[in-house]
Amino acid sequence: MRRRKENRWVFELIKTSDVILEVVDGRFPHLTRVSSIERQISDLGISLIIVLNKCDLVPRNICEYNKQILNREFPTVYISAQNRLGTKKLRQQISRLSPKRETVISLVGIPNTGKSSLLNILRGKHVAPTGQRPGVTRYKQIVRISNRILIYDSPGVVPFDHPDINLQAFLGAYEIGKLPDPIDSVYFFLDRIRQNYFEGFSEKFDLPSSELSNPDIIDLIAKKRGLVLRGGKLNHVEAAKVIMREFAAGKIPYWEKIP
Repeated sequence: MRRRKENRWVFELIKTSDVILEVVDGRFPHLTRVSSIERQISDLGISLIIVLNKCDLVPRNICEYNKQILNREFPTVYISAQNRLGTKKLRQQISRLSPKRETVISLVGIPNTGKSSLLNILRGKHVAPTGQRPGVTRYKQIVRISNRILIYDSPGVVPFDHPDINLQAFLGAYEIGKLPDPIDSVYFFLDRIRQNYFEGFSEKFDLPSSELSNPDIIDLIAKKRGLVLRGGKLNHVEAAKVIMREFAAGKIPYWEKIP
């Protein structure tokens, strides 16, 4: 019920906005866009800017490549809200799209892409709660960031394009502690990482070989982190959660190019 209410807020905010900032994760921008939101924005004739956040976790050439691809559809800017990078270019893009005396902006996107962090950076002080757990923003907020820009921050919208909870967890939009089968989920993580960029994962956990199976990787990380149950048995479930949480926090180097 709460999620439906939050989604209704998002669509209401869109209708009253001059510019929409869709904040996506720069590590996998094609997976963190929400097509239903974009269609509604386009149908209403409202300007949309795609904001590639977390660019500090991605090589610049990959950010540039993904930006060029997305620019074919909507103006795109890449930033790092964490490191305060790229926000000047974002402000310039906003001004180009809306030269009005007062511009109303809405931040939208799936949970954990960094919408509230971006709001805090644009405002210049902490005005919105942030955290690595999805769903930190519970209510819509209205913040004036300058004498001509007013921003609405919305709760993270459900990733309508991807109903699989393992993929939602991979994208940071589903809470790791609520996954029904952490082992199955971490195998999904490892398979996807292996298909795209495994080198960063291997270096992070100092794996002796890139040919290790998923169970062997879980076993090795449990040993390295001292995750042991009573009786000396390795705690594979906790090792799985360690991998997924560190991945969600951006502590494991990883990115994907837009197909």
